[in-house]
Amino acid sequence: MDRTAWIAIAIATIGLVASMYWQQRQMVEARARYLQQQAALAAQATPPPQPAQTPASTTPSYPTTQSPVVDQSHQDVPEKDETLKSAVSELHFSNNRGGLATVDLLNHRAEGGQLVQLNTDRTPAIGAITQNPNNWQDGGYDLSTDSAAGTATLRRTIADGLEITKVYMLSKPAGLKDDYQIKLAITFKNNGSSTFETPGFFVSTGTAEPIHRTDRIFATQFDWYRDGKFNSIAVNYFDPAKILGLFQTSGPRDVYSATADKILWAAVSNQYFATILAPQDTDGTQVWATPVNFPTNDGEAPIRAIQGAMEIPAFTLPSGEAKTVAFNIYAGPKEFNRLAKLPNDQADIMNFGWAKWISELLLTVMNALHVWVKSYALAIIIMTIIIRSLLWPLQNAATKSMRKMAKLSPIMNELREKYKDDPQRMNQETMKLYKEYGVNPFGGCLPMLVQIPIFFGFYGMLDKAIELRNSSFLWVHDLSQPDTVFHIGGIPINVLPLVMAATQLWQMSITPKTGDPAQQRMFLFMPLIFLFICYNYASGLALYWTVQNLFFVTQMYLTKNQADAPLVRVPKSPQVAKRKSYR
Repeated sequence: MDRTAWIAIAIATIGLVASMYWQQRQMVEARARYLQQQAALAAQATPPPQPAQTPASTTPSYPTTQSPVVDQSHQDVPEKDETLKSAVSELHFSNNRGGLATVDLLNHRAEGGQLVQLNTDRTPAIGAITQNPNNWQDGGYDLSTDSAAGTATLRRTIADGLEITKVYMLSKPAGLKDDYQIKLAITFKNNGSSTFETPGFFVSTGTAEPIHRTDRIFATQFDWYRDGKFNSIAVNYFDPAKILGLFQTSGPRDVYSATADKILWAAVSNQYFATILAPQDTDGTQVWATPVNFPTNDGEAPIRAIQGAMEIPAFTLPSGEAKTVAFNIYAGPKEFNRLAKLPNDQADIMNFGWAKWISELLLTVMNALHVWVKSYALAIIIMTIIIRSLLWPLQNAATKSMRKMAKLSPIMNELREKYKDDPQRMNQETMKLYKEYGVNPFGGCLPMLVQIPIFFGFYGMLDKAIELRNSSFLWVHDLSQPDTVFHIGGIPINVLPLVMAATQLWQMSITPKTGDPAQQRMFLFMPLIFLFICYNYASGLALYWTVQNLFFVTQMYLTKNQADAPLVRVPKSPQVAKRKSYR
């Protein structure tokens, strides 16, 4: 490598380290801003946590007057909590929060060995209702449970004799497809003398927050599905818009709202778990979401969560009549095989990205291999070897093409020197040279082009595969998280991505050198690009790319002694003389 290449690599490395340092600084600044907000809230005697407040908002405003479906009479009702337990989860209900307060997943552990909990006791319950999503006051219910029947019932009567009854039923008694599903039936009965009318009401999906500090901020999302189209926003949607992360172009947002017909489900999710609310008898007409900040006790930045709701359309209820709106709730892990069995494309919440079908195929193969080898790390290694073995003939042909190109390098250098002042003529002569010797200049790139979709398929799959949670390999404690072994100056040292970059440099050092020197220098940036992508990502991705690099190196050493085809000119096809016509 020449001096220019080394300078470029050094600058890129400094940029990588600077970006990681900048991320750490952002967390410190976020913590400072949060403490200032809390001090202001304390001065106003407002209890935390509060939805993130900003001075301006372009979102629709909702009526602040008390809605007919909501009143505040529950303030004098004592708090009552009840619990139902299924084979996979423990459901906690609250009478003054209006429904399913939290869900503890019995088969999944969070940090510190605690059970993974969906929703929190500081935000609206799953299934809480309101006509103004900026004011959740759904309480004062009579709460009872029946363990034998697998039901929890909340009932109350509000103004003008309207009786509201909510019945939650576990999956098996309700006849649902999956153990993590819950049936919710909300019944409105008009016991008054006059007709009851409502412009519609919002039903809470609950709140999602990260399970780990290292979970990506983009993974905490509000999702919804409308008539065949999946929609999603991450919690950073509410942040001020910035160019290059430095120059602010717009202020923060308070609320996300979208109106549409045929909304079939809405959900909140983090990287590995989701709560999906799917109406059964009607379609939603609007969705709503807002960010929530939760304080921590460790001096770190607040935990950023997102809460959401779906609006059910208006209806009229004459005296003495009743109306029931039913929902299926999925509160559990984002396991593709489970979600794929649910209707209306609820598996789209996996959000694999543009290489969706590749991610789904890779996930299916990985799970099949895990059944055999009992280790997800070994499954990734075996899957990588299978993929590289299938690409062996293609890579072999590409290597031969690159060796031919290398042999042409002296002639190509002469052409560059001869036509250095005429780039167009130089390109013409270069293509003529390729044609004369039967060399495909893009032959060496074909394996890389094939691997790019596979890489992004792995990228999308390993980011969402809950199967990797708490799966260990050598020094890696969790394949779904970065393999941080220690910190230097606040910067995490992740070993596997560094090993990956080293193997990629090794791979490039033994690859035949072809093409323009500027192009060769560009390829030197590839290890840094992949290092940047994988450094704070699931370590399973770095494991895949490291194994494929080692496979490539092995293939190169095994095939380097193969006899190269001599570089000969392609014989010109004889020209057939045209027959003259005497007509």
